[in-house]
Amino acid sequence: MKTNTNISNLKELLERSALDYPGVLAVKWAKGQQVYSKTYLQLQDDVKKISQGIINSGFDKSHIAIIGQASIYWIESFLAITGSGNVAALLDPLLPKDELINLITRSDSEAVFIEESNILFGEKILHICPKVKKIYLLNENGIKDIIQNVTSYDDHKIQKDDTAVIIFTSGTTGQSKGVMLSHYNLISNVDAVEYSVEPGKTLLSVLPIHHAFCLVMDYLKGFSLGATICINDSYLHMLKNMSLFKPEVMLMVPMMVETIYKKLESSAGLWPKKLVASKVFGGNLKTVFVGGAHLDEYYIDKFASYGINIYEGYGMSECSPVISSNTPTDHKPGSVGKVLKNAHVAFEDGEILVQSTSVMKGYYKMPTETAETLKDGWLHTGDKGYIDEDGYLFINGRVKNLIILSNGENVSPEELENKLSLNKLIEEVVITGEDNVLTARIYPDQELIKKKKWDAETVKSELQKLLDAFNRSQPTYRKISRLVVRQNPFARNTTKKILRQLALLDETAT
Repeated sequence: MKTNTNISNLKELLERSALDYPGVLAVKWAKGQQVYSKTYLQLQDDVKKISQGIINSGFDKSHIAIIGQASIYWIESFLAITGSGNVAALLDPLLPKDELINLITRSDSEAVFIEESNILFGEKILHICPKVKKIYLLNENGIKDIIQNVTSYDDHKIQKDDTAVIIFTSGTTGQSKGVMLSHYNLISNVDAVEYSVEPGKTLLSVLPIHHAFCLVMDYLKGFSLGATICINDSYLHMLKNMSLFKPEVMLMVPMMVETIYKKLESSAGLWPKKLVASKVFGGNLKTVFVGGAHLDEYYIDKFASYGINIYEGYGMSECSPVISSNTPTDHKPGSVGKVLKNAHVAFEDGEILVQSTSVMKGYYKMPTETAETLKDGWLHTGDKGYIDEDGYLFINGRVKNLIILSNGENVSPEELENKLSLNKLIEEVVITGEDNVLTARIYPDQELIKKKKWDAETVKSELQKLLDAFNRSQPTYRKISRLVVRQNPFARNTTKKILRQLALLDETAT
């Protein structure tokens, strides 16, 4: 960004980028064999029309949900919602339909943007969700419908402390929490990440766009720098799109790094490393930023041998999201970098506490959970860590039960346990995460087993059937891969809560 003077909201960020980089390609995407693109000026013009169309439909400071994969229509809709003074509720399109219905209702959304393939689900939303008045389609015709009657533009004022987005994140209470981020929360995070590229440099976005890490650091940060952001339409197409778009910069989660490294190693010794890197990465990739979970230092060293530098960072949705980051000019492998210039870190019994202009406003309609997380002006992260003598932050444990998989996805074990425990065959259940998969540790209902006269193999088979049925309604990262049938109940404390740290004892995985 040439200057951040007076920029305090997302509307102004896009306006400044269109002013500074009008002819630079802002977004590129592939459809079939064709590659399409829009300049910053074209993007702003389209977003402006959609914003006015939303205003003309009577939405003012309303909550509007977006459910879809990354696309030009998702990006334009998000910028239009927030640019019209409304609030974008970002929902995971892979969640089961009943959970999406619940989140639409809990977020008080009055309209929903949805992909054409889910049009029937859109009709269900209109019927079930009491506040929803309008369904918009995330396609070309849907956008045309929004802007068809736009003939003039309102000068819509947005205050920096206005809520811009609600991002639902898993929590340890068993219910996902809606993180409210203001326009300035996001803008200050974009500004505080000390990284820059020349306008027009290519960035390939491969992470889920409804996650704060992708949205803020790929798109908002990229737009602020005048970068050209290429949309990856599917994780399965990532390597193909790396060859197509030839990115210079990418954001990844550890699982992606690990997967790519296996592909690199499968070619080890057959061709020179430069040639392998060119084939796999497109030939231009020099920088990868990693977040969402811990990356073993081993991969940083290995990627460096292919001419690619990996910089690990740390953050959470509640902090818009970046708290610390390694950068090309200031880095230490094994650490998650230095704390951003707009943040301060303290420690309480080893737990990382954060003060920052990027710290959320709170959890939507969850005052108790907000009070537990924001105390005396400090965000309690639930992570444990320390800062070394050189000022680098290291993470060395978690206070929370939240499971973080290597693909960066957060899984609330209680959320899954609450659903599974509804089945009468399950007396007690604990979900754990090890070896990067989810395991269900189940103590079955002994009275039911006796009544049915089931032997151990039958019990195991029936429980597996339950898990298979459960998995069919879950996104990949929430599928349960292992079953452990316990012979004894879980140990509990004096308040009758299961001692999760002892859950792995007295069992054999099957």
